[in-house]
Amino acid sequence: QIDYYLARDDDGRSTLKTIEKITAEFPNIDQNHGIERAIPRQYDGHSTSLDIASVKDEQGNGLDYSTYDSNGNEVLRIGDADTYVHGSKTYVIEYAQRDVTRYFADTGSDEFYWDTNGVDWRVPIQKLTVNVYIEDGLKSQLTSSRTCYIGYAGVNQLCEITEKEGVLSVMTNNLNLGQNVTVAFGFEPRTFAAHQPSLLEKLVKIWVRVMAISSVVAFGLLVWVVSRWRQAKNRLSEIG
Repeated sequence: QIDYYLARDDDGRSTLKTIEKITAEFPNIDQNHGIERAIPRQYDGHSTSLDIASVKDEQGNGLDYSTYDSNGNEVLRIGDADTYVHGSKTYVIEYAQRDVTRYFADTGSDEFYWDTNGVDWRVPIQKLTVNVYIEDGLKSQLTSSRTCYIGYAGVNQLCEITEKEGVLSVMTNNLNLGQNVTVAFGFEPRTFAAHQPSLLEKLVKIWVRVMAISSVVAFGLLVWVVSRWRQAKNRLSEIG
């Protein structure tokens, strides 16, 4: 079960709090130490300012985890390397992100267009429930455009979105490994302010450009030096 809380901060930029409750069924043999969960660090070419708030079990006890980067995701590896898990175990992950919406020129509207469970699962999912809670101040700017897609990457099979007491939900069963549910909700244009790069992001871009230019200059200088050295060597050979 994934619960999304979509809001807008004082700068007008979109924010998203996510709480995931994942119940995994492990075999009774000593095979698994836990699970991995990939969470996007990038959206539309910029950072989502991902912040992992907590990783707990269903009783609220903190769980050991580590992270590593993979394909623009921060992957949580949850579990103890010295302990095997068996049977049913529930993981509750809470995290926050920013700038998770974008303006689409072809539709003339802002959209929250989001992959939910993702395509990286290597096991089937018996049941997936997605709930999207929209901040009260944003509900009046929601448009009638709302769509749900289900399936493998590149497949646009539609699924159903229901609404109850202001909560937009999708429920589906028996997803095969690699199948994902994507939700898309439209808002009035310019409901959300555009992403603004941080000072660190600006400095990183400048550094990358400087390094690229320096590499070109260094390569050109190397070619010139080698050329001059060969010319000098040839002249010495002729004199000799």
